[in-house]
Amino acid sequence: MNTTAGIVAGLLVAGAAVTLVRFARRKANEFRAAIDELRGAASESGEVLDFERDPATGVYRRRA
Repeated sequence: MNTTAGIVAGLLVAGAAVTLVRFARRKANEFRAAIDELRGAASESGEVLDFERDPATGVYRRRA
């Protein structure tokens, strides 16, 4: 009986792990989609930011 209970418990743990991985993947995909949506809404103007590094100070400034 102990062997059977161990096998059943192992299968339950494996099933729970698969369920958690699928849930995490689904939430991660939803999160990525939300970020992509925000990025798409923010970049509608099409303006490209162009910066160059000032060698003296190491600070990035808009390219003139």
